[in-house]
This record gives sequence, structure tokens and C-alpha cells, in this order.
Amino acid sequence: MFRKFTTILHQAVEALAPTLPLQEDFIFHWKAITNYFLEKKDDRQAIEHTNLPSHMEQMLDILVQEETGSESGSTGPCMEYLLQHKLLETLCTLGRSDCPPGMKQEVLSFCSKLLSRIHQPLLPHVNVHRAIKRLIRVCGETQAAPTENEEIHFLCTVCAKLKDDPYLVNFFIESSKNAIQEKSQANSNNTQKKPGFSLVNSLLCLLHSADSRVSVKACEGLLLCASLPEESAASCMVEHTSFCKDITHHMCSLYSHLPKSMDPVDIESVEAKWGLDRIAECEDALAFAGKRPLISFLSWLDYCDQLINVAHPDVAAALSLQIRRGFLEAVVEPALLQTSEPCAITVTTHLNKCLRLVTSKPLSKEFILFVLGEERSPEKPGENSYPLRQKLIDRCNHLSEEMSNATLKLFDTLLQKPHEHVIHNLVLRNLLGRGYHAKSIAEHGEQIIQNGPSTQEEALVTDDREEIVTPASTPPTSPLSSPPSSPTRPEVHRIVNSFLSLVPEEAKSSYEMADSGYDTYLRDAHTQFVDVSSVCSPWEWPLSPVEDPAFHTEEFYEGVFLRMLFEKLGGMLNQSYDTNLQVTSIIAKLALLPHANLHEYLLYPELPLKQGCTSLYTVFKKVSSDLEARFQGVPDFNRKLVSVRKQLTGVLAEQRSIEDSSMLQGVIVLEEFCKELAAIAFVKHHDIML
Repeated sequence: MFRKFTTILHQAVEALAPTLPLQEDFIFHWKAITNYFLEKKDDRQAIEHTNLPSHMEQMLDILVQEETGSESGSTGPCMEYLLQHKLLETLCTLGRSDCPPGMKQEVLSFCSKLLSRIHQPLLPHVNVHRAIKRLIRVCGETQAAPTENEEIHFLCTVCAKLKDDPYLVNFFIESSKNAIQEKSQANSNNTQKKPGFSLVNSLLCLLHSADSRVSVKACEGLLLCASLPEESAASCMVEHTSFCKDITHHMCSLYSHLPKSMDPVDIESVEAKWGLDRIAECEDALAFAGKRPLISFLSWLDYCDQLINVAHPDVAAALSLQIRRGFLEAVVEPALLQTSEPCAITVTTHLNKCLRLVTSKPLSKEFILFVLGEERSPEKPGENSYPLRQKLIDRCNHLSEEMSNATLKLFDTLLQKPHEHVIHNLVLRNLLGRGYHAKSIAEHGEQIIQNGPSTQEEALVTDDREEIVTPASTPPTSPLSSPPSSPTRPEVHRIVNSFLSLVPEEAKSSYEMADSGYDTYLRDAHTQFVDVSSVCSPWEWPLSPVEDPAFHTEEFYEGVFLRMLFEKLGGMLNQSYDTNLQVTSIIAKLALLPHANLHEYLLYPELPLKQGCTSLYTVFKKVSSDLEARFQGVPDFNRKLVSVRKQLTGVLAEQRSIEDSSMLQGVIVLEEFCKELAAIAFVKHHDIML
């Protein structure tokens, strides 16, 4: 009580004393601090019971006042005194000793305020950045220290200064190759310093703080450091710190806390953003087992993705590669290949969720290479150059529908990533040689077209858009790229009618609905094709089919992925509604891609095929033949079909069981998918022609 009274009395005397010039006042407060340490007798006295905080605050106020009253860019006598007499180095020494208790906090706070409130550049001064660098090394030394808040605030203040003037980071890199040599130091010597980046090291120490606010601030500091454009900083951060390993290790640690088996629906329902996962604790975290750890893991992945998005290219590439090696290959792959079906489904769903969350190009690339491998040459039957890719494709035909659908969703997500390697690896590498095309048969195409349509359905005009189509008598060669005046341009309405006539009239039920034509799909197809074309334009795909000798094979093989899709499509009358929707979704995404070889292979019904080759249209013909043979044996087929359609569209609220409902649902999906493909073919033709 007596000491508090003494402090108040001392402050009152100072307030009533005559006003001194700023420099004298500044020196007075500094000598009061140094005199305390010269005369101190009780080391255990807390700093709150001394006048030290008040003197330091007064010094800071004087410096701010001096700068405010000086001309822009000039250094006042008080600042000159601080720089020449190495006041910051002395304060850093006192702060490191933390004597009296709490001195470290006061010094950190003083330096943070000095850097943030003084506008003139201080860090380039050797007596400033040398002291700041020493203070940085003190931060994070002790876990759960009482000074964590002041430490992280100080570090983030330094990071903000470096963000404004990136070249200053060279002062904080301990490297013999550093452009900024410390030859001006009074105690310079010839010893070789070990390379390092103490600012990053201190932030990594505080990254694992139990205080979430400190942890988030450390993440922000690391993000600022990673985004610095200086090559030296990026190189040092990657090569001479544990940044990449620590970030990846934390990801592995969070993932290890997830339950081995989770409901895929629960996983898909979770949304997480970095920095908001702590706030989400107020929600119902016990909605399902593992929700809290899953949110934490996804939030951390989102942070890594954001960091890589803004990081220096070298840092982004190194961290992405480390995540692939340290997390995907070391943790996810063994879990993905395990024999336990529920666990494998859970990991597949986790991987799909991660792929959907990741948007940065370097990290997306590593995820894609992890799933598909780096192979780009044509596939051969029975070849298994990348076991994980083969295993995942095989699981699309798994006996377990849940396993099959989870893996199909993974490939669906892959096809949505704006990365050329996905399309090339899964499909294009087997089509670029154009080994499916029978050139001798193509010569007879002109006679086929001149003789007119072979069926009554092909002669029908499906909607009022016939007037948009310019009739032409052309042989069936390239359906994608020829100009309107070219004699090789096929009539798009023939392609449209070919798909629309696949389903027998007796098996159609869309006439019961208000929007029964394929025109209902045109708007969506146009929007999707414009978006896809924008994504694919940098890849410079050909508009005319090519025969690349580098991809020529003795015998055409569509590859395991397309073969799997054709097999799934061929069995759509025997598959569940969800599986059929997933398969058709993948094929529709492939059909929208603006590559000429892929277009003609998927969307050109009159494509001349070599013997033994299969295309999308030939698979449809087999399904159509199977349907014609089966629907006649179903009693009251049309009434059941209409009832199932009404149930699927929600028109019929009563969800009563209907015999053969699985096949009926397959028929409905087939009819709608044929209309969707017809719309895609129409839109691609006219968007490219125009």
C-alpha cells in the first residue's frame, strides 16, 4: 500500500513540475529506468509495483510527440538519442532477464508500440533491427508462458512491417549468403553463422499455443512471412526452418483424432473455415461422433490452402509437396487401401471432402497426382502403373453400393478441378491416337446421309429449334469444328434426334410432365459449357480431331476409367437410382469438355468405329435393346413408370413401394440423360459454330 502511494505521489510531482524540453524529459525517464536497476535491492518485486511502466510509456509518448511536431522524414533529437545510445538493445537485455518479474512483457509491449506508432522507418537502423532480432528469439521459448499475448502481438507487428517493406526481411535472416551482412556490428567476427529465420521459428513455437487467439495470430504471422516476395526469405523458410514439416505434422495430428468410421452424409454436411472453427463450438458439436475433430481438421486444411494461395511460389510448392508426402502418402494412402470396408468408405469420403475444399493450384496439383499418378502415356490392357488409381477405379464396381458411390463421387470431384492432367490421365491419353476411328468406313458416310434417316424417330424434329439448324448434306466426319459452309459439317439435329430416339416411345414418361422436351436442359448446358470452355481455354485443345503419333497404339483401348463408366452405364437398368445419377453426372462432365477427339467419341452417334471398339452411343444402343426386351414383361408398365417419375419429382407425396422400381428408375434416368446429352450436343455445336 505504501509503495502504491509513493508511485502516485511521484507521478503527481512530475505532473506539477515545470515542463522540460522533450530531449531532457526523454533522458530523464531513461535515466530513471537505468537508476532503478543500479539501485535495486529486491529482485522479487513485481514490475507493477515500480515506476518502470510509467517511464517507458512517457518515453514512447515523447517520441510520438516529437515525430508529430517534426518535418516529414526528419529524425528528432530524442530518436537520435535512442538510436545512438542503443536504448533498444539495453531494453531487450533487461526484457530477456525478466527482472523484475513482468519486465519482458513491458519491453515487448514497448517495442510493439514503437514500431506501430512511429511512422518513420526504424528497422533499417542497425541498432533497431539488431535489438528486434534478439527480442524475436526470446518469443516462444517457453510453452504456455504468461507473456504469450505480448509475444504474438510483437511478432505480428514485425510481420506487418515486413509486409509493407519486404526487403527489410533480409535483416532478420541469419545466413552467410544474406545480402545484408552484419559487418557493422561492434562484435563482428569471422565465425560462420548457421542459416535460420528466427521470426518463423518463434511463430511456429506459438502456433501450438493452448490459447486459440494466440494460435490464430501465429497462423496470420506465418501467412505474412510466407507471402513475402523476397527470394531469400522464401529459400530460408523452406530450407532452414521446420515450417513445412510442422504445418504437415499438425495436419496429420488433427487427422489422427478422427473416428475410423463415419457416416459419409455426416462428413459431407460439415462446413469449416479457418479461424471460425473455435466459434463453431457453440453449435451442437455432439450432433455426430467426430464432428468437432473433423471441423478442426478441415479448418486447418483450409488455412493451408489459403496460405499456399498467397505464398511465394517456392514456399507454396514446397509445402504442397510436403503435404503430399507427409500426409497423403504417409497417412491417407494406407488408410485408403485398408481392407475394412467402413473405414475405406470413410477415408474416401474424407479425401473427396478435402478435394472439394482445396482451391490453390499447387495443393490441388499434389492431391491430383496423389490420386491419379503422373503417367500420361496411353494405357494398355492389364497394365497397372499406379496401383492407387487402379484400386479406386476398381472400387467403382465394388459389390458395396456405398463404396462404389463414394468412389464415383471422388472422381466426379476430380473432374471439376481446373487441371488438365485429370482429363488427360483419365481419358484423353487413350483417345489422342484416334485408334477408335475406322477411316475406310467413313467414306460411306455420304451415302448414308443422302439416303435419309433410317428410322421414323430420326426424321422427327424434336422442338421448334429446327429452324435454327441449317440443313446440309454432309458426310459424318468431324462434328465439332468445321465452319458452317464446310461440306463435312454434320447436321446437329441428326445427332440430337439420335440420342432422343434411343428410348422407345413406349418407355417414355416425360410427356406426363409440363417440361418434357430436351429444351429444358439447354439453358443449363449452355451455362456449363461456357464455364468449362473458359477453364479449358489455356490448355489450347484442338477443335478438330487429331491423330497424335505419340499416342498411337496397335490396338485401341479406351482405358480403365472409360471402360468402367461404360460398364456402369450398361447396367443402369439394374443399378440404384443414386448410382445412375452419379455415373451420368460424370459422363455429362466429360461430354461438356471442348476437346474434338472426346467430343466425337462421346457425342457423335454416326462415328465410324473399328471392329471391337465401343463408344458411348453403342453402349446406349445395348441398353435400349435390353429395355425393349424387358419392359414388355412388366405388368402395367406405363402406369408404374409414371408413378415412379412422380415420386422422384415430388409430385406424388406418397412414397409407396412399387414392384420393379429400380428398373423403372433406371428407365427414367436413361430418358432424362439422353435429353441432357442431346442438349449438350446442340449447345456445343452452336456455341463453337458461332
